[in-house]
Amino acid sequence: MVAQRFLVLMVTAAALQQVLADGQQNPTPEERLKKKLLEGYDKTTLPQRESNGTTTVRMGVQVQGTWIEEDKQVVHINAWVLLTWTDPRLTWDHKDYGGMKTVQFGDHEVWQPGIVLYNNADVTKVDPYGNTDVIIDSDGTVVWVPPATFRSECPLDVTYWPYDSQACALYLGSWTRHGYHIDIQLYKNRSHVIPGWFMKYTHSWQFLGGQLNIIAREYPNVNLRYVMLQMIVNFSRVSPIFTYTVVFPAIVISALTLLQFVLPMREPRRLMVGCVSLLLTLMHLVYLVSVVPTLSDSIPIVVKFFGQTLAVIVVSVGVSATLLRLTDTRQPTISFAPPVALKTLLTGPLGTVLFLRQYTDKVGMSGGASEDGEVLEETRPASHHYEWLLVAAAVDRVAVLAFIATFFITFIAYVAAV
Repeated sequence: MVAQRFLVLMVTAAALQQVLADGQQNPTPEERLKKKLLEGYDKTTLPQRESNGTTTVRMGVQVQGTWIEEDKQVVHINAWVLLTWTDPRLTWDHKDYGGMKTVQFGDHEVWQPGIVLYNNADVTKVDPYGNTDVIIDSDGTVVWVPPATFRSECPLDVTYWPYDSQACALYLGSWTRHGYHIDIQLYKNRSHVIPGWFMKYTHSWQFLGGQLNIIAREYPNVNLRYVMLQMIVNFSRVSPIFTYTVVFPAIVISALTLLQFVLPMREPRRLMVGCVSLLLTLMHLVYLVSVVPTLSDSIPIVVKFFGQTLAVIVVSVGVSATLLRLTDTRQPTISFAPPVALKTLLTGPLGTVLFLRQYTDKVGMSGGASEDGEVLEETRPASHHYEWLLVAAAVDRVAVLAFIATFFITFIAYVAAV
Protein backbone atom coordinates (compact mmCIF):
# COMPACT_ATOMS: atom_id res chain seq x y z
CA MET A 1 0.00 0.00 0.00
CA VAL A 2 2.80 2.38 0.83
CA ALA A 3 4.54 1.61 -2.43
CA GLN A 4 1.35 2.28 -4.43
CA ARG A 5 0.77 5.65 -2.74
CA PHE A 6 4.35 6.62 -3.34
CA LEU A 7 4.01 5.70 -7.00
CA VAL A 8 0.85 7.80 -7.37
CA LEU A 9 2.55 10.82 -5.82
CA MET A 10 5.54 10.43 -8.15
CA VAL A 11 3.30 10.27 -11.23
CA THR A 12 1.28 13.31 -10.10
CA ALA A 13 4.41 15.35 -9.43
CA ALA A 14 5.84 14.42 -12.81
CA ALA A 15 2.62 15.48 -14.52
CA LEU A 16 2.55 18.84 -12.73
CA GLN A 17 6.18 19.44 -13.56
CA GLN A 18 5.50 18.67 -17.22
CA VAL A 19 2.54 21.10 -17.29
CA LEU A 20 4.57 23.88 -15.67
CA ALA A 21 7.45 23.23 -18.00
CA ASP A 22 5.17 23.37 -21.03
CA GLY A 23 3.67 26.67 -19.79
CA GLN A 24 7.12 28.18 -19.31
CA GLN A 25 8.57 26.92 -22.53
CA ASN A 26 5.67 27.94 -24.76
CA PRO A 27 4.75 31.61 -24.02
CA THR A 28 2.75 33.49 -26.61
CA PRO A 29 4.57 35.75 -29.10
CA GLU A 30 3.15 38.84 -27.37
CA GLU A 31 4.40 37.69 -23.99
CA ARG A 32 7.85 36.97 -25.37
CA LEU A 33 7.94 40.35 -27.12
CA LYS A 34 6.88 42.35 -24.05
CA LYS A 35 9.34 40.52 -21.87
CA LYS A 36 12.11 41.20 -24.36
CA LEU A 37 11.29 44.90 -24.78
CA LEU A 38 11.00 45.64 -21.06
CA GLU A 39 14.13 43.70 -20.14
CA GLY A 40 16.53 46.33 -18.81
CA TYR A 41 14.22 49.13 -20.00
CA ASP A 42 14.34 52.38 -17.99
CA LYS A 43 11.25 54.51 -18.52
CA THR A 44 12.77 57.53 -16.73
CA THR A 45 15.53 58.11 -19.29
CA LEU A 46 15.26 59.67 -22.74
CA PRO A 47 14.69 57.31 -25.67
CA GLN A 48 17.76 58.50 -27.56
CA ARG A 49 20.82 56.57 -26.43
CA GLU A 50 23.17 59.41 -27.36
CA SER A 51 23.83 61.87 -24.54
CA ASN A 52 22.97 64.82 -26.80
CA GLY A 53 20.16 63.14 -28.72
CA THR A 54 16.83 64.92 -29.21
CA THR A 55 13.46 63.16 -29.12
CA THR A 56 10.90 64.72 -31.44
CA VAL A 57 7.31 64.62 -30.17
CA ARG A 58 4.61 65.35 -32.73
CA MET A 59 1.24 66.55 -31.43
CA GLY A 60 -2.29 67.02 -32.67
CA VAL A 61 -5.54 67.95 -30.90
CA GLN A 62 -9.18 67.02 -31.54
CA VAL A 63 -11.68 68.93 -29.39
CA GLN A 64 -14.69 66.99 -28.11
CA GLY A 65 -16.36 69.55 -25.85
CA THR A 66 -15.91 73.07 -24.52
CA TRP A 67 -17.47 75.48 -22.06
CA ILE A 68 -16.44 78.64 -20.21
CA GLU A 69 -16.82 79.56 -16.56
CA GLU A 70 -17.48 83.26 -17.03
CA ASP A 71 -17.46 84.15 -13.34
CA LYS A 72 -13.94 82.67 -12.99
CA GLN A 73 -12.71 83.38 -16.55
CA VAL A 74 -11.69 79.75 -17.00
CA VAL A 75 -12.14 77.65 -20.15
CA HIS A 76 -12.76 73.89 -20.02
CA ILE A 77 -11.75 71.77 -23.00
CA ASN A 78 -12.33 68.04 -23.41
CA ALA A 79 -10.05 66.76 -26.15
CA TRP A 80 -8.24 63.81 -27.63
CA VAL A 81 -4.53 64.57 -27.78
CA LEU A 82 -2.31 62.75 -30.27
CA LEU A 83 1.32 62.30 -29.22
CA THR A 84 3.76 60.26 -31.25
CA TRP A 85 7.52 59.79 -30.96
CA THR A 86 10.21 57.23 -31.74
CA ASP A 87 11.86 55.09 -29.05
CA PRO A 88 14.81 53.11 -30.53
CA ARG A 89 14.79 50.82 -27.50
CA LEU A 90 11.36 49.48 -28.48
CA THR A 91 12.19 47.91 -31.87
CA TRP A 92 11.99 44.29 -33.01
CA ASP A 93 11.87 42.09 -36.07
CA HIS A 94 8.23 41.12 -36.50
CA LYS A 95 9.28 37.87 -38.22
CA ASP A 96 10.67 36.62 -34.94
CA TYR A 97 7.35 37.09 -33.16
CA GLY A 98 4.80 35.50 -35.43
CA GLY A 99 4.51 38.55 -37.71
CA MET A 100 3.43 40.83 -34.83
CA LYS A 101 4.03 44.40 -35.99
CA THR A 102 2.34 46.27 -33.12
CA VAL A 103 2.06 45.77 -29.40
CA GLN A 104 0.28 47.66 -26.63
CA PHE A 105 1.68 48.74 -23.28
CA GLY A 106 0.18 50.55 -20.33
CA ASP A 107 0.72 54.30 -20.48
CA HIS A 108 3.16 54.26 -17.55
CA GLU A 109 5.12 51.15 -18.61
CA VAL A 110 7.22 53.02 -21.18
CA TRP A 111 8.80 56.46 -21.43
CA GLN A 112 6.46 59.44 -21.91
CA PRO A 113 7.37 63.02 -22.82
CA GLY A 114 5.59 64.60 -19.84
CA ILE A 115 3.74 67.31 -21.79
CA VAL A 116 1.62 69.41 -19.40
CA LEU A 117 -0.48 72.57 -19.55
CA TYR A 118 1.56 75.59 -18.50
CA ASN A 119 -1.30 78.04 -17.85
CA ASN A 120 -3.27 75.51 -15.85
CA ALA A 121 -6.14 76.95 -13.79
CA ASP A 122 -6.29 73.83 -11.58
CA VAL A 123 -2.90 73.61 -9.92
CA THR A 124 -3.91 70.58 -7.88
CA LYS A 125 -4.25 68.49 -11.05
CA VAL A 126 -1.04 68.73 -13.05
CA ASP A 127 -1.56 65.68 -15.31
CA PRO A 128 -4.53 66.36 -17.63
CA TYR A 129 -4.46 62.99 -19.45
CA GLY A 130 -6.47 59.85 -18.91
CA ASN A 131 -4.94 56.40 -18.45
CA THR A 132 -4.95 54.74 -21.88
CA ASP A 133 -2.58 52.27 -23.51
CA VAL A 134 0.17 53.24 -25.94
CA ILE A 135 0.59 51.51 -29.31
CA ILE A 136 4.13 50.67 -30.40
CA ASP A 137 5.17 49.69 -33.93
CA SER A 138 8.06 47.37 -34.69
CA ASP A 139 10.19 50.31 -35.88
CA GLY A 140 9.93 51.98 -32.45
CA THR A 141 7.18 54.46 -33.28
CA VAL A 142 5.04 55.11 -30.20
CA VAL A 143 1.50 56.44 -30.61
CA TRP A 144 -0.47 57.65 -27.60
CA VAL A 145 -3.97 59.16 -27.93
CA PRO A 146 -5.23 59.87 -24.42
CA PRO A 147 -8.43 61.78 -23.59
CA ALA A 148 -7.55 65.02 -21.82
CA THR A 149 -9.35 67.67 -19.81
CA PHE A 150 -7.73 71.09 -19.94
CA ARG A 151 -8.78 73.82 -17.52
CA SER A 152 -7.01 77.00 -18.47
CA GLU A 153 -7.19 80.68 -17.58
CA CYS A 154 -8.89 82.74 -20.29
CA PRO A 155 -9.34 86.52 -19.81
CA LEU A 156 -12.65 87.53 -21.39
CA ASP A 157 -13.36 90.56 -23.55
CA VAL A 158 -17.06 91.36 -23.12
CA THR A 159 -17.08 94.59 -25.14
CA TYR A 160 -19.69 93.22 -27.55
CA TRP A 161 -21.65 91.22 -24.98
CA PRO A 162 -24.07 89.43 -25.54
CA TYR A 163 -22.77 88.90 -29.11
CA ASP A 164 -19.13 88.56 -28.14
CA SER A 165 -16.50 86.12 -29.35
CA GLN A 166 -13.59 84.89 -27.28
CA ALA A 167 -10.15 83.51 -28.11
CA CYS A 168 -8.42 81.44 -25.42
CA ALA A 169 -4.75 80.47 -25.61
CA LEU A 170 -3.39 77.28 -24.02
CA TYR A 171 0.31 76.51 -23.77
CA LEU A 172 1.60 72.92 -23.63
CA GLY A 173 5.16 71.81 -23.12
CA SER A 174 7.56 69.62 -21.17
CA TRP A 175 7.80 70.50 -17.51
CA THR A 176 11.39 69.36 -16.89
CA ARG A 177 13.05 68.91 -20.31
CA HIS A 178 14.34 71.71 -22.53
CA GLY A 179 14.13 71.84 -26.31
CA TYR A 180 17.42 70.04 -26.93
CA HIS A 181 15.99 67.00 -25.13
CA ILE A 182 12.39 67.14 -26.34
CA ASP A 183 11.46 68.97 -29.51
CA ILE A 184 7.71 69.52 -30.10
CA GLN A 185 6.36 69.62 -33.65
CA LEU A 186 2.95 69.49 -35.30
CA TYR A 187 1.66 66.10 -36.41
CA LYS A 188 1.86 66.06 -40.23
CA ASN A 189 2.08 69.90 -40.09
CA ARG A 190 -1.62 70.10 -39.22
CA SER A 191 -2.07 73.52 -37.63
CA HIS A 192 -5.84 73.38 -37.13
CA VAL A 193 -7.71 72.15 -34.07
CA ILE A 194 -10.23 69.61 -35.36
CA PRO A 195 -13.76 69.39 -33.89
CA GLY A 196 -14.45 65.86 -32.70
CA TRP A 197 -17.27 63.44 -33.41
CA PHE A 198 -18.89 64.06 -30.04
CA MET A 199 -18.81 67.84 -30.21
CA LYS A 200 -22.06 69.38 -28.96
CA TYR A 201 -23.33 72.76 -30.09
CA THR A 202 -26.13 73.12 -27.57
CA HIS A 203 -24.07 75.04 -25.02
CA SER A 204 -24.13 78.81 -24.64
CA TRP A 205 -20.72 78.86 -26.35
CA GLN A 206 -20.15 77.57 -29.86
CA PHE A 207 -16.72 76.27 -30.82
CA LEU A 208 -15.58 78.10 -33.98
CA GLY A 209 -12.24 76.39 -34.51
CA GLY A 210 -8.67 76.59 -33.33
CA GLN A 211 -5.08 77.07 -34.35
CA LEU A 212 -1.92 75.23 -33.31
CA ASN A 213 1.42 77.03 -33.30
CA ILE A 214 4.91 76.08 -32.21
CA ILE A 215 6.70 78.66 -30.07
CA ALA A 216 10.44 78.28 -29.55
CA ARG A 217 12.53 80.53 -27.36
CA GLU A 218 16.30 80.54 -27.61
CA TYR A 219 18.64 81.44 -24.75
CA PRO A 220 22.12 81.45 -26.36
CA ASN A 221 23.85 82.74 -23.24
CA VAL A 222 23.07 79.56 -21.37
CA ASN A 223 22.76 77.31 -24.45
CA LEU A 224 19.12 76.46 -23.78
CA ARG A 225 16.06 76.24 -25.96
CA TYR A 226 12.46 75.83 -24.80
CA VAL A 227 9.65 74.70 -27.09
CA MET A 228 5.92 74.80 -26.42
CA LEU A 229 2.71 74.18 -28.31
CA GLN A 230 0.29 77.11 -28.42
CA MET A 231 -3.34 76.13 -28.90
CA ILE A 232 -5.75 78.99 -29.62
CA VAL A 233 -9.44 78.09 -29.48
CA ASN A 234 -12.19 80.45 -30.63
CA PHE A 235 -15.72 80.64 -29.25
CA SER A 236 -18.87 82.56 -30.06
CA ARG A 237 -21.65 83.19 -27.55
CA VAL A 238 -24.96 81.60 -28.53
CA SER A 239 -27.69 82.82 -26.17
CA PRO A 240 -31.02 83.55 -27.91
CA ILE A 241 -32.58 84.52 -24.58
CA PHE A 242 -30.58 87.77 -24.58
CA THR A 243 -32.52 88.91 -27.63
CA TYR A 244 -35.63 89.14 -25.45
CA THR A 245 -33.95 90.29 -22.22
CA VAL A 246 -31.44 92.82 -23.61
CA VAL A 247 -32.14 93.78 -27.22
CA PHE A 248 -35.92 94.23 -27.10
CA PRO A 249 -35.87 96.19 -23.81
CA ALA A 250 -33.15 98.44 -25.24
CA ILE A 251 -35.35 99.18 -28.26
CA VAL A 252 -38.39 99.87 -26.05
CA ILE A 253 -36.46 102.19 -23.73
CA SER A 254 -34.97 104.00 -26.73
CA ALA A 255 -38.42 104.52 -28.27
CA LEU A 256 -39.81 105.74 -24.95
CA THR A 257 -36.91 108.14 -24.54
CA LEU A 258 -37.42 109.55 -28.03
CA LEU A 259 -41.14 109.91 -27.31
CA GLN A 260 -40.25 111.96 -24.29
CA PHE A 261 -38.28 114.41 -26.45
CA VAL A 262 -41.07 114.58 -29.05
CA LEU A 263 -43.61 115.84 -26.50
CA PRO A 264 -43.81 119.62 -26.03
CA MET A 265 -41.37 120.93 -23.47
CA ARG A 266 -44.07 122.39 -21.21
CA GLU A 267 -46.30 119.30 -21.45
CA PRO A 268 -46.83 117.84 -17.91
CA ARG A 269 -47.03 114.30 -19.32
CA ARG A 270 -43.49 114.70 -20.59
CA LEU A 271 -42.26 114.54 -17.00
CA MET A 272 -44.30 111.38 -16.38
CA VAL A 273 -42.89 109.66 -19.49
CA GLY A 274 -39.37 110.64 -18.40
CA CYS A 275 -39.87 109.14 -14.94
CA VAL A 276 -41.11 105.87 -16.47
CA SER A 277 -38.07 105.75 -18.77
CA LEU A 278 -35.79 106.46 -15.84
CA LEU A 279 -37.29 103.62 -13.80
CA LEU A 280 -37.04 101.12 -16.68
CA THR A 281 -33.43 102.06 -17.36
CA LEU A 282 -32.46 101.64 -13.71
CA MET A 283 -34.16 98.24 -13.55
CA HIS A 284 -32.38 97.07 -16.68
CA LEU A 285 -29.00 98.23 -15.41
CA VAL A 286 -29.58 96.17 -12.26
CA TYR A 287 -30.38 93.15 -14.45
CA LEU A 288 -27.21 93.64 -16.53
CA VAL A 289 -25.09 93.75 -13.38
CA SER A 290 -26.39 90.29 -12.46
CA VAL A 291 -25.67 88.63 -15.83
CA VAL A 292 -22.56 90.37 -17.19
CA PRO A 293 -19.21 88.88 -16.05
CA THR A 294 -17.76 91.22 -13.46
CA LEU A 295 -14.10 90.06 -13.60
CA SER A 296 -13.53 91.33 -17.11
CA ASP A 297 -11.45 94.45 -17.72
CA SER A 298 -13.75 95.64 -20.51
CA ILE A 299 -17.20 97.19 -20.23
CA PRO A 300 -19.93 95.99 -22.62
CA ILE A 301 -21.17 98.57 -25.10
CA VAL A 302 -24.75 97.82 -24.11
CA VAL A 303 -23.97 98.73 -20.48
CA LYS A 304 -22.40 102.00 -21.61
CA PHE A 305 -25.48 102.66 -23.74
CA PHE A 306 -27.87 102.22 -20.83
CA GLY A 307 -25.62 104.31 -18.61
CA GLN A 308 -25.55 107.16 -21.14
CA THR A 309 -29.30 106.78 -21.68
CA LEU A 310 -29.77 107.13 -17.93
CA ALA A 311 -27.79 110.38 -17.94
CA VAL A 312 -29.79 111.76 -20.88
CA ILE A 313 -33.11 110.86 -19.23
CA VAL A 314 -32.05 112.51 -15.98
CA VAL A 315 -31.20 115.70 -17.90
CA SER A 316 -34.50 115.59 -19.74
CA VAL A 317 -36.49 115.04 -16.54
CA GLY A 318 -34.61 117.91 -14.92
CA VAL A 319 -35.38 120.19 -17.88
CA SER A 320 -39.05 119.19 -17.81
CA ALA A 321 -39.30 119.85 -14.08
CA THR A 322 -37.59 123.23 -14.50
CA LEU A 323 -39.96 124.24 -17.32
CA LEU A 324 -42.98 123.30 -15.21
CA ARG A 325 -41.53 125.47 -12.48
CA LEU A 326 -41.03 128.38 -14.88
CA THR A 327 -44.56 128.19 -16.28
CA ASP A 328 -46.25 127.91 -12.91
CA THR A 329 -47.88 131.29 -12.24
CA ARG A 330 -48.17 130.49 -8.55
CA GLN A 331 -44.40 130.55 -8.15
CA PRO A 332 -42.31 133.75 -8.03
CA THR A 333 -40.53 134.73 -11.20
CA ILE A 334 -36.78 134.27 -11.68
CA SER A 335 -35.19 137.63 -11.06
CA PHE A 336 -31.67 136.93 -12.34
CA ALA A 337 -30.65 136.50 -15.97
CA PRO A 338 -28.53 133.73 -17.47
CA PRO A 339 -24.88 134.56 -18.29
CA VAL A 340 -24.56 137.09 -21.10
CA ALA A 341 -22.06 134.94 -23.01
CA LEU A 342 -24.42 131.96 -22.95
CA LYS A 343 -27.35 134.09 -24.06
CA THR A 344 -25.28 135.57 -26.90
CA LEU A 345 -24.18 132.11 -28.02
CA LEU A 346 -27.71 130.70 -28.07
CA THR A 347 -29.21 133.67 -29.91
CA GLY A 348 -26.56 133.41 -32.61
CA PRO A 349 -25.96 130.76 -35.31
CA LEU A 350 -25.98 127.98 -32.71
CA GLY A 351 -29.62 128.74 -31.99
CA THR A 352 -30.45 128.20 -35.67
CA VAL A 353 -28.58 124.87 -35.72
CA LEU A 354 -30.45 123.69 -32.62
CA PHE A 355 -33.82 124.92 -33.94
CA LEU A 356 -34.25 127.47 -31.14
CA ARG A 357 -35.63 130.30 -33.25
CA GLN A 358 -39.06 130.11 -31.63
CA TYR A 359 -37.40 130.81 -28.27
CA THR A 360 -34.81 133.36 -29.40
CA ASP A 361 -37.54 135.54 -30.96
CA LYS A 362 -39.17 135.93 -27.53
CA VAL A 363 -36.00 136.85 -25.66
CA GLY A 364 -36.52 140.32 -24.18
CA MET A 365 -40.29 139.90 -23.78
CA SER A 366 -40.17 138.75 -20.16
CA GLY A 367 -41.81 140.79 -17.49
CA GLY A 368 -39.78 143.79 -16.44
CA ALA A 369 -38.10 144.27 -19.83
CA SER A 370 -37.84 147.67 -21.58
CA GLU A 371 -41.04 147.33 -23.56
CA ASP A 372 -43.09 146.84 -20.39
CA GLY A 373 -42.63 150.49 -19.45
CA GLU A 374 -41.60 152.18 -16.25
CA VAL A 375 -44.93 151.48 -14.57
CA LEU A 376 -44.40 147.73 -14.70
CA GLU A 377 -40.86 148.13 -13.43
CA GLU A 378 -42.32 149.73 -10.28
CA THR A 379 -45.14 147.24 -9.76
CA ARG A 380 -43.29 143.85 -10.17
CA PRO A 381 -39.68 142.68 -10.21
CA ALA A 382 -37.88 141.97 -13.46
CA SER A 383 -38.37 138.47 -14.90
CA HIS A 384 -36.14 136.53 -17.27
CA HIS A 385 -38.68 133.88 -18.12
CA TYR A 386 -37.95 133.53 -21.86
CA GLU A 387 -34.20 133.71 -21.42
CA TRP A 388 -34.29 130.65 -19.15
CA LEU A 389 -36.72 128.94 -21.50
CA LEU A 390 -34.10 129.39 -24.21
CA VAL A 391 -31.41 127.82 -22.03
CA ALA A 392 -33.69 124.91 -21.11
CA ALA A 393 -34.57 124.30 -24.75
CA ALA A 394 -30.88 124.32 -25.70
CA VAL A 395 -30.06 121.75 -23.00
CA ASP A 396 -32.98 119.61 -24.20
CA ARG A 397 -31.78 119.75 -27.81
CA VAL A 398 -28.23 118.79 -26.83
CA ALA A 399 -29.57 115.89 -24.76
CA VAL A 400 -31.63 114.49 -27.62
CA LEU A 401 -28.70 114.82 -30.06
CA ALA A 402 -26.44 113.01 -27.59
CA PHE A 403 -28.97 110.22 -27.22
CA ILE A 404 -29.41 109.79 -30.98
CA ALA A 405 -25.64 109.76 -31.49
CA THR A 406 -25.23 107.16 -28.71
CA PHE A 407 -27.94 104.96 -30.22
CA PHE A 408 -26.46 104.96 -33.73
CA ILE A 409 -22.87 104.50 -32.54
CA THR A 410 -23.96 101.50 -30.46
CA PHE A 411 -25.93 100.06 -33.38
CA ILE A 412 -23.02 100.45 -35.82
CA ALA A 413 -20.57 98.89 -33.33
CA TYR A 414 -22.74 95.79 -32.92
CA VAL A 415 -23.41 95.45 -36.65
CA ALA A 416 -19.69 95.66 -37.37
CA ALA A 417 -18.95 93.01 -34.71
CA VAL A 418 -21.64 90.59 -35.85
